Amino acid sequence: MRYIKLTIEEKETLEQGCRNHPKFHVRQRFQSLLLSNDGWKVNAIATLQHTRTRTIYTWMNRWSEIGIVGLFILPGRGVKSLLSVKDKFTLETIKKSH
Repeated sequence: MRYIKLTIEEKETLEQGCRNHPKFHVRQRFQSLLLSNDGWKVNAIATLQHTRTRTIYTWMNRWSEIGIVGLFILPGRGVKSLLSVKDKFTLETIKKSH
């Protein structure tokens, strides 16, 4: 079993973020690390968060490697646009004319 051990400052930061961050996925990740710090097993955290254990380990790894930034969705994720800037301009022009 793997656990995350937090310093007092890290714990306070995650607790504040867990209460105040506007994004649910960030609060969920903060809470997961806080539970790990409290001695919860990864299986129990995954069950509570309705996710896979592999996901919890990924959050732990990202926390260990790059800190709090690793708990946010990283740039470059998601579906890329199929339209170029020129295509978007053309589409807006067509929309306005109809």
